[in-house]
Amino acid sequence: MRSPPLLLWLSLCAARALPGAAPAAAEPAVRLAELIVTPSRFGVAEQAAGSAAALTGRQLETLPQVGQDLYRSIARLPGLAADDISAQFWVRGAPQSEVRGRLDGLDLIEPFHLKDVGGALSIVDPAVIGWLELSTGGFGAEHGDRLAGVLTLETRREARPRSAVDLSLTGLGLRSEGALPGGARYLVTGRRGYPDVALKASGRDDDVSPRYFDALARVELAPAPGHTLSFHGLHAGDDLRYARTNSPSLRSGYDTTSGWVRWRVQERAGWNGETVASWSALTWNRTGSGRLDGFPFSLRDRRGLDTAHLRSEWSRALGDGWLWRAGGETRRASARYDYLLTQQRSVVVNGVQVARTSTVNARLDPRETGGGVFTTARVILPGGLLVETGLRADRAPGTSATEWGPRVNAAWVTGNVTWRVAWGRHAQAQGLHELSVADGERRFAPPERAEHRVLGLETHLGTAAAMRVEAYDRPSGRLRSRWVNLDNAYDLFPEAQADRARLDPDRGRARGVEVLLAGRARGPWQWNASYAWARTEERIAGRWVPRARDQRHAAYGDVTYAPDDRWTFSAAWHFHTGWPTTDVSYALAPLNNGRRLLVSANGPAFGLRLPSYHRLDLRATRRMPLRTGELRVHLDIFNAYDRLNFLAYDRKVSITGNQVTVRREAREQLPFLPSAGVIWEF
Repeated sequence: MRSPPLLLWLSLCAARALPGAAPAAAEPAVRLAELIVTPSRFGVAEQAAGSAAALTGRQLETLPQVGQDLYRSIARLPGLAADDISAQFWVRGAPQSEVRGRLDGLDLIEPFHLKDVGGALSIVDPAVIGWLELSTGGFGAEHGDRLAGVLTLETRREARPRSAVDLSLTGLGLRSEGALPGGARYLVTGRRGYPDVALKASGRDDDVSPRYFDALARVELAPAPGHTLSFHGLHAGDDLRYARTNSPSLRSGYDTTSGWVRWRVQERAGWNGETVASWSALTWNRTGSGRLDGFPFSLRDRRGLDTAHLRSEWSRALGDGWLWRAGGETRRASARYDYLLTQQRSVVVNGVQVARTSTVNARLDPRETGGGVFTTARVILPGGLLVETGLRADRAPGTSATEWGPRVNAAWVTGNVTWRVAWGRHAQAQGLHELSVADGERRFAPPERAEHRVLGLETHLGTAAAMRVEAYDRPSGRLRSRWVNLDNAYDLFPEAQADRARLDPDRGRARGVEVLLAGRARGPWQWNASYAWARTEERIAGRWVPRARDQRHAAYGDVTYAPDDRWTFSAAWHFHTGWPTTDVSYALAPLNNGRRLLVSANGPAFGLRLPSYHRLDLRATRRMPLRTGELRVHLDIFNAYDRLNFLAYDRKVSITGNQVTVRREAREQLPFLPSAGVIWEF
């Protein structure tokens, strides 16, 4: 039971802006702590740094986008894969769950609204992000318990008070920042998405009613020179009601609440570091009832997760050529599972069609205490070679075993070229909230492991362009079993579908080459282009099988034209080869009463490819100075030439005598879609 109108409306809440990269290397003897030794880093800041992988927030704000979503905008970077429906992206073939998200020092857990459709948008307001860094491989020993990547977000800190109202077709945002008595500063933002209002206006309120909201607050003060103490709060919630004839109804609600305290020390000479103490509470609730494929269906899914986390990291320069860093973290968490699923399926037993009832019932209260420590040393060797070695140790939750993670990163500047290389071992434990209880999973698997090998170079092409090239190889092992829906699409009740299957990989591998070009002309034109070749597979029962977002070739390009300070026009083009999906075969099973019953069976897992994907997006932005602040109006056109892009296949089955004929049809992603919005900043 799938709902294209639902996916269409939820996906209107799409992308604002913030891909980008890390700044170019500084002078080694001047700022050792700021030198970039890790490859595969992207960042966004207020000012461009001349790197091939760097863009300013102003440039990204004017690129084509629909709605406001941070994660969707990041997905334009090389090595990342995402569809039109979900805000979650895959990093070099690894799913979002293998990427750490950290906001102002807080580790985010499933930071997405509307999880019933894969997380249609993130809970982070992009308008308040002042700095961003994404590492897609080779990250240092300070980051543990993640196999694929790290996304670090910092809220902006303006020198002057500022407020804004952000209005679009699907949401309203309010934010304010300024000073408090005593020298403290504050930032507060809130968003309310109203796709439910748009659905009512279109007359589809009887089918679906989704709502979401989020709010973020920060109060920051400086108790002493070089010391910053800040208090943070984040709350996000959403709910969805779905009702349609001949389909199960759904009521769902999700809430995330986090509070944390952050103490940072930045001294010119001596110790530098930060300590973060946080608490987070998440709840997931789904209730479904009705008939699925003509049979009774009932679902109750209630889950919760409470986490207390303490992390502290410190560094100290030892002379002009050495930098030492060390830190540790401890985490205590408890989860709650209350799950009950009852459904019937039609099966053939000894030539007789019968309705078989299955029930899954689970009540669990797992708890865990885990943590890790790390140390790194960075040194400049003769010839300008910068090397950072590190070692990390993490205690696997629920066991006394220790996962060791040695890491080595190096950078060498020769002429106009910066070479970077990284090697490291990484491990990730199964999250306390990640048990697939719907599929019978009751025990946590040992941590998965991966090895990162990255080689890259970065250079300037004259004064107007820069280039970055990287090659990577990420073998993985001790992979745990997982349950997936093989047709690679979305469903409100994925655990109840016929394409549900268990995969048991014993090894994995991801390898590829990425090329990124950036134009840095001072005139009205700006441009970026990238190409990636990649291969991501797992070995299952002795056969190498592609992962769900394996895209062999991917390309992206954008161009921005700003004839003056008021007008900006931009275009962006996306392309990737088709993702793998799974074929379905149909046959007529004879019954004892002389009749025949149509039955289906899944083909080899991910053994079929979808057609290639491509689309063109356009955007026009107009800035209008006012007596009080500035007004910005934008018009976006998503999929300008209305390309039919496949999310999966639907199948039309016809029967003529004893002959079964199957015709594949597109389950499409978003079509041509215009949108508009206005921002008043004052």
